[in-house]
Amino acid sequence: MSLQDKEILRLNQWLHDFEEGTLAEVDLHKLEQLLSSNEEARKYYVQRGFISSALHHMADEAHSAQGQKFRGVKRVNYWLAASLLTCILLTGLLLFNQWNKLDAIVELKDDGCAILVDAVNAVWEGGVRPVGLPVAAETLRLKSGLARLEFYSGASVTMEGPCYLRVVAVNEAHCEKGRVRVHVSPHARGFKLGTPDARVVDLGTEFGLLVDDAGKSQVHVFDGEVEVYPDQADDQLKLNLITAQRWDGGRQISTQKAQADAFVDMDALRVQSSASASRRLNAWRVGMSEVLNDSRLVVGYTFDPESEWERRLPNLAPKPIEGSHGSIVGARWVDGRWKGKRSLQFKSPGDRVRVRVDESFPSITLCAWVSVDGVDRPWNSLFLTDGFETGNPHWQIERDGRVVLGVRRDKGSWSQDIFRAPALFNAENLGIWYHLAVTFDLRTGIGRHFVNGRLVGEHHEPDIPPGTLMHIGMAELGNWGLKGTPTNAGQIRNFNGRMDEFLFYREALAPEEITKIYELGRPE
Repeated sequence: MSLQDKEILRLNQWLHDFEEGTLAEVDLHKLEQLLSSNEEARKYYVQRGFISSALHHMADEAHSAQGQKFRGVKRVNYWLAASLLTCILLTGLLLFNQWNKLDAIVELKDDGCAILVDAVNAVWEGGVRPVGLPVAAETLRLKSGLARLEFYSGASVTMEGPCYLRVVAVNEAHCEKGRVRVHVSPHARGFKLGTPDARVVDLGTEFGLLVDDAGKSQVHVFDGEVEVYPDQADDQLKLNLITAQRWDGGRQISTQKAQADAFVDMDALRVQSSASASRRLNAWRVGMSEVLNDSRLVVGYTFDPESEWERRLPNLAPKPIEGSHGSIVGARWVDGRWKGKRSLQFKSPGDRVRVRVDESFPSITLCAWVSVDGVDRPWNSLFLTDGFETGNPHWQIERDGRVVLGVRRDKGSWSQDIFRAPALFNAENLGIWYHLAVTFDLRTGIGRHFVNGRLVGEHHEPDIPPGTLMHIGMAELGNWGLKGTPTNAGQIRNFNGRMDEFLFYREALAPEEITKIYELGRPE
């Protein structure tokens, strides 16, 4: 638990009175309780003890060098010994606690069996499935379009909708209905694919499987060899390019040839994926022309550079001022949400985009498409003002994966209007594109968080004085200002990931407007 300013002042007073021998018994009891229950307080006590001991030692040496009698030598030596002993004991206690914590470390577990690596015009029952997310043991219901899974074992399965595929394990699946094409690498030899009337064991090959509405299966072998067990029996039928290429149900091998062109292969999937991405990119560019003409828009960055050497982010909002065009520092251009779309990658502590907004606002909306590679620090910047003065907003991701917006209240304290979204980012969804948005209206005190166009959190901040405004000035995407300001001593808060599109409005947009922006830019 971290210590607040007033708690540090009170702790200092107690420690001072304790050293002077004037600490009241009731306060001594409170000090003992604080040190036993708060690790930060113990660390502070240790640091203070070292500093106190060093100062007494320096004073002792200075007086000895001058040949003067120092009346407090006995007392100084006493407190020096006591402080050193206390520091040693507490340091040992802290180290002991840390060693004990090592035994309690619990590693995160991955429940996934496969990864969704490609999708073309995919429509799923149950909502959107982002490309890149792990797939656990569950049933995937693809209503239309194409999708490709890569199993952890090394097998690849391409689904053509409508298709129902149940993921069973890292080396096993069950096709209840539809058409799939399976490629099994040597590392995945023995991959099993079940159907309502058979079980197929792959021996390192490529084959197609069709299951009709009645649950009848066909197996087409394109390369290598598979074993087919009709009706889940123990008797096997072997299919390969030499003996037979096809099984059409029952206990006999078909004399017909496999129809490779009846199943989508990797090349066809790649062509369709590129064409789909091109259509999505063109549709986004057309739709963004309307978004960028909104008079409420203050900053509109599309991250759509003319060349890889571009180090300026043009503000495409109506009537932009010169300072609102972003200056790219360190961050480099990489692939964005679609093939042909670019984004900025933030990695090193120096990566950032500098921007200036000379305007104050009673309400704001911030939107960005981000792909997070890690939440490595206590705070990971999305959009931060250089300082943290009265009215400055800070939009960032905390180490526990929550998106947070804080607005500094007054100059005399560190109080702020702050509200957090539920935890979002974790080990399973790193590298996935998410649309983040936050709105805050100081007039109503209402703040809202949105993820992928959906409201995920609402907060009401009471007692905001009438006429209160938010101020920006110098600010940054993906980092926190220049060190040397009163509130910035060079703390590392850089964003670790990619950013593709940033919108700043001088008004709190309605939920349906946030959803519209998300749908316009949604990747496959």
